[in-house]
Amino acid sequence: MKKLIANASMAILATTMIFAGGVDNKTNLNAGYERNASRNTESKRPEAVFYNIGGTAFMDDGLYIGGGNQFVFKNYASEIDLPSSNPVSAVNGKYADEKVVTLYPDAEVVYKKGNSAIFFGFGVFGGGGSLEYKDGTAPTAALLFGNYAPAVIANAYSQILTGMGAAGADISNPAVQAQAMTQAQAKGIPLAASMAKNHKVDIYSVQLGEIIGISTQVTSNFSLAAAVRFMHGSQEVTLTSNEAAFIAANGGNKVGYEADGYSVGGMFGAHYKADKWDASIQYQSITRINYEYHDKTGNMVNTIITNKADAFHNDLPAVLNVGFGYNVLDNLYVSTSCNYYFNRFSTIDDPLSGEKKDFMNSWELALGADYAFNEKLSTSLGLSYGYNGTHKDVNNIFQPVLNSFVIGGGVEYKPVENLTLTGSAMYCNYFSQDYEMSGNTVELSKRVVMAALGVTYRLPF
Repeated sequence: MKKLIANASMAILATTMIFAGGVDNKTNLNAGYERNASRNTESKRPEAVFYNIGGTAFMDDGLYIGGGNQFVFKNYASEIDLPSSNPVSAVNGKYADEKVVTLYPDAEVVYKKGNSAIFFGFGVFGGGGSLEYKDGTAPTAALLFGNYAPAVIANAYSQILTGMGAAGADISNPAVQAQAMTQAQAKGIPLAASMAKNHKVDIYSVQLGEIIGISTQVTSNFSLAAAVRFMHGSQEVTLTSNEAAFIAANGGNKVGYEADGYSVGGMFGAHYKADKWDASIQYQSITRINYEYHDKTGNMVNTIITNKADAFHNDLPAVLNVGFGYNVLDNLYVSTSCNYYFNRFSTIDDPLSGEKKDFMNSWELALGADYAFNEKLSTSLGLSYGYNGTHKDVNNIFQPVLNSFVIGGGVEYKPVENLTLTGSAMYCNYFSQDYEMSGNTVELSKRVVMAALGVTYRLPF
């Protein structure tokens, strides 16, 4: 039980939020992704800033200003079902987060003239929102149970043994003491479990970034591009309990921390455009983010955080993006995209223990199509499969990293010349996975539905 509680405490504040692709990288960077998950050959819209910087050199001349917001409806869950012989089985159950994310913004600006373009993008590249476990989580319940149970059982034992003595029993007799302990456990374990479950966990994690870059056509068919990506991450985690025992031990009803980190990375891309087809390749360098702890709250935080350092790493790994597209008809464009994430070369630490999480490399493969009905109205459809590099004992019990299949679609409408409105939605089906926590199995599951709105205006030259 002690080992289970120790491992639970080491995991309590780990934060990532994944929809597809890498361990902590985001692929749903704007409404365009939900409309069509195959984005790597984009060369008409300013969303190329995120997915294909080399494509910006082939956009029509003009100043493009775009932006949008996504709405995320999610259910992250972990279900623990330990055998009754394990005292921690008192906290068995399913723990879930269903908080809706309503603010998930993006912005893109592209200035294209002649053979070159300069561009800017703002988006959520990692983390990405809030979690609210109103009834706590399996690991935190196990952790609190470990704190509550000994005191509750000891108090019950003292009362029961005193009562036995008052009834004439020989309380020095080991058999009487064993009987008292059995009764104390039967009384104290459910009470301690109830106290442990009566808490909530709030998590906020986001890695915001800005892209600034330039692209140019080296020839009439081939372009090169380079950009700098600035990243700043923020994490805030709070466990709240109004139980008297917790408040007494913690010096208040909240325990948690805040952490911030900053970094810079590079992006390099190339795009080739022929008459009917085009191809692209883009490389995003590793972005090493070192989070420093600050604003620790509660006496228990120093016993929960066992990391001897004052910081932890949560790098965004290097990514290779490849795409191929083909104009089947003048108004029908099909494409395929592949994203490969080099997780093995990044450092992703457990925020509490400081130990590195050994994720394998991961990838995402997407197919999509864009069809134009006329000059004003077009529609898109896309799907993708994502393989995430987890092990049975390397995952995130609070925000599960799972293999996924996603399908999305949407429309673009131009009510007036140079103004484009976008509406899209995506369903993400994640495959549940067993997670081994100190030899005990916890089932991780996740459901995500997203909707997005976007707008782009082009000032022509």
